[in-house]
Amino acid sequence: MKKTLYVLLAFLSVLFFTAANAKDQVIEGVISEYICGDRCGLTIVDAKGREHNALCAAPLCEKFDESDMSKFKGRKVRVTIGSVEMCVDGQSVGLEESCQGSDKMVAFTKIILLK
Repeated sequence: MKKTLYVLLAFLSVLFFTAANAKDQVIEGVISEYICGDRCGLTIVDAKGREHNALCAAPLCEKFDESDMSKFKGRKVRVTIGSVEMCVDGQSVGLEESCQGSDKMVAFTKIILLK
């Protein structure tokens, strides 16, 4: 259910954020959720209580693990929201040769852990 919810949220975020207005947007907030399925996503809650959901494409995302997310959950971060090209054919993840089409998706492209 969570995976389905995240996929839906990621899709909706693409509808509300175009690549142009998401590019280089920087926000500060707290990591509230990390969900990983075919693609991994992150939810950041800013100081106004707004949730920002996007794919997790920053180098730090490679260190995230759902089973050990407790050390990152609740951490204050500064994130850059940008876009990444992802395969959207429903079969492949990333831009493998078997990909039948790609699209730009909203993603956290840089994450800095704050104290």
